[in-house]
Amino acid sequence: MEIIQVVKRFGLCGGMEEYAFRLTEELSKFGYKVKVLCEFQVTQANQQVQVIQLGKSLEKPRWFSHVQFSNKVSKWLKNYESKSHLIHSHERIYSHHITTVHSTLFNFPKKGLPSFRKYMNENLEKRELFSKNVKKIVPVSKIISEQIKTKFPESESRLSYPIPPGVNKINIKKNEYDATSPVIGFMGKEWKRKGLPKVIEIWREIQKKIPLAKLCLAGFPTSEEVGLESYEFENVKTLGYVTDKSIFYEQIDILLHPAKKEAYGMVIAEASSLGIPVLCSNKCGAAFDNLFNVQSLSDEEDTTKWIHQVENLFSKVNNIPPSSTSWKRVAESYVQLYEKLN
Repeated sequence: MEIIQVVKRFGLCGGMEEYAFRLTEELSKFGYKVKVLCEFQVTQANQQVQVIQLGKSLEKPRWFSHVQFSNKVSKWLKNYESKSHLIHSHERIYSHHITTVHSTLFNFPKKGLPSFRKYMNENLEKRELFSKNVKKIVPVSKIISEQIKTKFPESESRLSYPIPPGVNKINIKKNEYDATSPVIGFMGKEWKRKGLPKVIEIWREIQKKIPLAKLCLAGFPTSEEVGLESYEFENVKTLGYVTDKSIFYEQIDILLHPAKKEAYGMVIAEASSLGIPVLCSNKCGAAFDNLFNVQSLSDEEDTTKWIHQVENLFSKVNNIPPSSTSWKRVAESYVQLYEKLN
């Protein structure tokens, strides 16, 4: 059986993209013939994987970008002759047999006035989940699974158990912990949604007790204005987007991730796999993954409680055993689904 993976950007350039990339490589090791349909390739895959680049779509509006990419995929598949293939999508298309849901559901719970943008996004979401060829819907976390059950009760027969991402091995050389200048880490491109303003608020309060407490930020351009004052940069290091994540993890003592919503949160799993203490919001899928040792609070909880938990985490630096989970495990879970559907 041939497996066709569908993802807009193929490579190590984001959580969903890494999920699709690592899964594809592991599937090829199992002996599957794997093709990838994408707009463009970011990272070179192994030689067993054939990558077909369909060309870039417009980035905005996002719903129109989804429509363009979906049409390209459908056109390619229409002209493709194969006796036995299974289409596994990670995007808003409609020609697939399996879809993996990587993000929280659109406008859930509903808020705001109706609009054309909302109408289009709602329809694209329903089309992804309920097109006639769809046999399985795979959430990446329990949070997403519960959202799908609540918003679409009719999905029950198609809904799979969650398949969380694996963690690629990261080698780091940690500096000796200095309690007089602890380093709080934060990583995330969509930094507002992922809770950076709250991280800064917590750090400022921590500094009143520990003046040399530092921030290490990554995942967004160094030029981006995130609400820091010029005098504060003495104790803030902004790394920008890092291709080698070890550069970030080597410099932090704890990780904060008070996201307002987060389907999973790869940074949480990666930090935990390295034994770095983690405090995240209970809106993060990884907070409910039993593979990892993380603490969580409501993102709406009073900042005082967050500060108290951060102070507790400082006492646990170098005392939390690393956790582990592999991309091979992820691939094995999908192989079981593929074989049932074949």
